[in-house]
Order: sequence, then structure tokens, then C-alpha cells
Amino acid sequence: ETLPQILLSQSEKLGSDWTAIREKAYGIWQAYNWRDYLRYTRRTALGLISLGLKRGENVGLILDNHPEWLFSELGVQAAGGITVPLFTSSVAKELAFGLNRVRAAYAIVQDQEQVDKLLEIKGELANLRQVIYIDPTGMRPYSHDWLISYRKLLRQGAALDREKPGLFEQETALGKSQDVALMLMTSGTTGLPKLVMLTHLNMTEMSRKWIEEAPIKTGDNWISITPTAWIVDQIWGVGIALAGGLTMNFPETAETATEDFREIGPTVI
Repeated sequence: ETLPQILLSQSEKLGSDWTAIREKAYGIWQAYNWRDYLRYTRRTALGLISLGLKRGENVGLILDNHPEWLFSELGVQAAGGITVPLFTSSVAKELAFGLNRVRAAYAIVQDQEQVDKLLEIKGELANLRQVIYIDPTGMRPYSHDWLISYRKLLRQGAALDREKPGLFEQETALGKSQDVALMLMTSGTTGLPKLVMLTHLNMTEMSRKWIEEAPIKTGDNWISITPTAWIVDQIWGVGIALAGGLTMNFPETAETATEDFREIGPTVI
């Protein structure tokens, strides 16, 4: 199965009885069950399709550790796209290199800081059709056709779902385990960073082996504290958590991570 196909299965199996994701906001842990996980992923995928995302196209993800990262990654893949996670700490020129390297058609970014970086290099991003931003803080003065809020993307996805019920399942079913799921950048220690292509089968096989060998089970906790562009949270936060039914936990901020870590008491680190 592909990762989005596994999400469909887990939503059916674990439903609203199990917590898929927790995020701490304003000192309180907010929970998403597996049906919530699927609903937001569905709307993200259909929103991207409504924008014009085609199967096989690449989408840059410049995102922090929040649930929207998972919804975006699985949503792109469900629509037949390939995700290319990039570091939020990258400067504008580094982002231009990464996005142009894969001819990214869209970019989903965290906030105003990342939008400003892309606006700075817009003239260099010939293939980038639109930028979707998650956090609307500070974005009110920005009136640019190139930009769309994630909230609006979800509304467009919900509208397409009403117009064409079953489209998400049809698109997800077209995925094959041999398809490339994501591409990660190497550190570039021997020159320019290289791209590593990981198929759905790469991710699910690594996940299966960990689930078989490690002392983890459905409902156990993983806490997401490494960058989303690293393989650590990709394989654990996306792959193992998804396939094993673990709960993904997102700390509120880097400053509260230690306290949040104590509260969650993750099963494995």
C-alpha cells in the first residue's frame, strides 16, 4: 500500500476511538483522531487538485512540526504528487535551489517568514505556480495572486468533495507502492546537496521492520522534535506512526519542548 492508502485503512480501523495526533496550543493538548487525520488530508488533497496539481508533479514543503505538515504531505501524495521537504531555516537562495532542482509546481509554507523568502526570489521560480501558507499571522496586507491561505485551500477541497464525492478515494487508489513518495536533500558535505528518492515501499518496509522489532504498539507516543526535512521524523512521524497506529505529538514551541516531552512521556526516542 501507499502511505495515503494506509491512512484510509487506519481511519476505518481506528476511527474516532484512537488519537492520531496531538498538538499543544496555548498550554493545552489538542487531539485529532484518525478520522480527523483523514478528513484534513482529504480536503488538502482535493484543494490541491482544484488548484491544478497533476499526478507526478513535485510540491515543496517548508513546514515546521505541526499537524498541517502531515495533512500536506499525505494530501500531496494522495493526489499523486511527490513531496520535497525543505528546511525552514534555509535562506532564500537555498530554497530557490531546492525548488528549482525539482521544478516544484507548488510550495506549502509555514508562515510570513517563509512567504517573504519566496517573494524575494519569485523571479527565479519559473515553475512555481502558487504558494500556500499555513499561518495567517501578519498576512492580511499581502494581496498577491501567487499566494493562497491553507484555510482557503481546505474550503476549496471541501467544495470539490461535495461536487465529486469519491474523487479522493479514486485518486488515492491510483497510487502504487513503487511510486516515489518524497525526495529528501542530503547534507551536501561532498558538494551540492543530492536528492534521495524514497518510494512508498521504502517507507512502508522500513516501518514494518521497526514495528516488528521495536517494543511499540497502537496508541504509543512519538514526539516530533526533529526537522520535517530529516529522515528521522519522516520515517517515524509519517511512516511508523501511520502504519503502527502511533500518536504523533507536536510540542507548542522549541522553548516548551522539554516540558511537553515530560508530559507526553514518549514510548521511544
